[in-house]
Amino acid sequence: MSEDHHQRLEQTASAIEDLLYMEVIKLGDEQDKALLSPHFSIVVSNVMANMKLNEDAGSSDTMKLMYYSLLIYMNEHLKMPKPLIMALGNDLEKNRESMESGKLITTYVAVLSEIWAQNRRQANNNK
Repeated sequence: MSEDHHQRLEQTASAIEDLLYMEVIKLGDEQDKALLSPHFSIVVSNVMANMKLNEDAGSSDTMKLMYYSLLIYMNEHLKMPKPLIMALGNDLEKNRESMESGKLITTYVAVLSEIWAQNRRQANNNK
């Protein structure tokens, strides 16, 4: 395994741990499956409706959906002040690549997008 691959694996594992801690995701009945938490799912549904997205949205739209949902969740459920979340969002939009927090948020969004996609695929397969 290359050093770069190992580092990405560690970042993903750390992001999953952080998302579990923030209760954005939870483990399913099968411990190897992650699900969006009920509170986060509600935020995602509301943001999806506001963005007028359907469940078959492309990966770029899904990433935006998870990004905005995460910021809203941090404000509403983690009780982070709205001005702080707005400033973080603005800073991320302008300087994400040069910010350590930008790299973390990007990893969180990537993990959430993958969980979303996997759960959508499974739901479609069960129909």
